[in-house]
Amino acid sequence: MRHGRALRLAGAALTVTAALGLTACGGDGGKDDGKGNGKGAAAASPSGDAAEAPSVDDGKPQDKGDACGPGDLTVEARKAPGGRLLLVATNTGAKPCTAYGFPFLRFDQDQATAGVGEESKPKAPVKVAPGKAAYAGVTPTAADGSGGPGRDVKKLSVTFQTAGGDPLPGDPAAPALPGGSLHVDDQARATYWVDGEAAALKG
Repeated sequence: MRHGRALRLAGAALTVTAALGLTACGGDGGKDDGKGNGKGAAAASPSGDAAEAPSVDDGKPQDKGDACGPGDLTVEARKAPGGRLLLVATNTGAKPCTAYGFPFLRFDQDQATAGVGEESKPKAPVKVAPGKAAYAGVTPTAADGSGGPGRDVKKLSVTFQTAGGDPLPGDPAAPALPGGSLHVDDQARATYWVDGEAAALKG
């Protein structure tokens, strides 16, 4: 009898232990899953950057929808009279686009962009049909020496504008500099995008 009772007690103890073990596992597993899933959902929802990305993309159709960007245009930097550069942005796509404002220019690793000559602003933004080009002139140094001694640079980056005047998202165009370098000073400036070479190099 005592032996049978001892067995029953041991069996009951094992059952309780097993139940506690299952509860602990289930509880911890549930918590872990809950936290894991919660974190996964939280991470997936800011990667709701995946959720935010559509809103950025939704903004792009009106910004990028008709704004020219590096995906639409091939940008070339050509030597021009007076030590200037001529930027030629040719539409290599199948649709027309609009070259808004002026190119945001950076030389080498500059944080600031070059200035712009407001007198070059056209009456309306330039619409660029497939196979056609928009033009901008670059005056790298001030003729009167007001830009300081300047420096030689080896890289040029060209960022296009949205319809609202903001930098267009994405990588800028990086046309090669004629001769591999350019001497610039603190008064380097560009013109607005215009529809012809003469207008870009005017003045």
